[in-house]
Amino acid sequence: MIYTITTNPSLDYAVEADLIPGRVNRTRCESIYPGGKGINVSLCLQRLGMETRALGFAAGRIGQAIRDMLDDLDCPHELLELSGGGQSRINVKFRGTASQPETAVNGRGPGLGEADLARLLARLEDLGPEDALVISGWAQSIPFYVSLLERANAAGCLTVLDCTGEALWQCLKCRPFLIKPNLSELGALFGVDDLDYLEGVELAAQVQREGARNVLVSMGPGGAFLLTEDQRLYLAPACGGQARSTVGAGDALVAGFLTGLRQTEDFVQALQLGVAAGCAAAFSDWLPAGEEIRDMVDKIRVESVRF
Repeated sequence: MIYTITTNPSLDYAVEADLIPGRVNRTRCESIYPGGKGINVSLCLQRLGMETRALGFAAGRIGQAIRDMLDDLDCPHELLELSGGGQSRINVKFRGTASQPETAVNGRGPGLGEADLARLLARLEDLGPEDALVISGWAQSIPFYVSLLERANAAGCLTVLDCTGEALWQCLKCRPFLIKPNLSELGALFGVDDLDYLEGVELAAQVQREGARNVLVSMGPGGAFLLTEDQRLYLAPACGGQARSTVGAGDALVAGFLTGLRQTEDFVQALQLGVAAGCAAAFSDWLPAGEEIRDMVDKIRVESVRF
């Protein structure tokens, strides 16, 4: 089983509109779907035929709507009701146009209490070596993320971490199996802006020295590279296509990579399927179907690079 953790799920309201400040703006099209990085990973895993369960929290009527949508999408989940009440968040995503870049307004969502965190941690008591745990998104509680990784390590299961900033630094001591920053997030760890590929490789090696075992770095239109714990470097450029939305592309990359690794135990094939999933997501209005991802695989070429 591949478990994902989303501590702050959302309803994502995606629209296309030409925004004019101070005016009433009308949308050309709109859609609503469940959001949150871990939920996106589980949805993609489920579409690729993997056994998964999305864990996390939800609050109020909005939280129930998230659960209902996941049920409609046949995505197994267990979103615990928050003891403090409130409502789960709503995010507004403005899809990019020729005249306006893609823009997002993300809600804050309710706060998490210590009792809530303890309940979710207890839910993972049965983790085993055959399982994997994906921890994604902004950490409201860095000690909680550390506790999740420690619980997973004690169970001997594979861990994937996709968070940023201080939370990532603090979690490196737990030696996660895989971390997945993008180039900007990787540079921000070291106070460096506008990283290029080679600079990214150098910083990925530094993050390894801090504790990460394998480092998967997404580069948007540039694809992704993987630095493995045995110091092998693989580069997979993205294939050409018309980008529709970047929402969930990094999460699709994680899901595809995990699926490939589980199915083949081969880093090259895992990276190929991961980048295929990321490209398919970018070329879609939302998360792609499994067939769309598989149709993209043959377009991805993985190179072994000396460094």
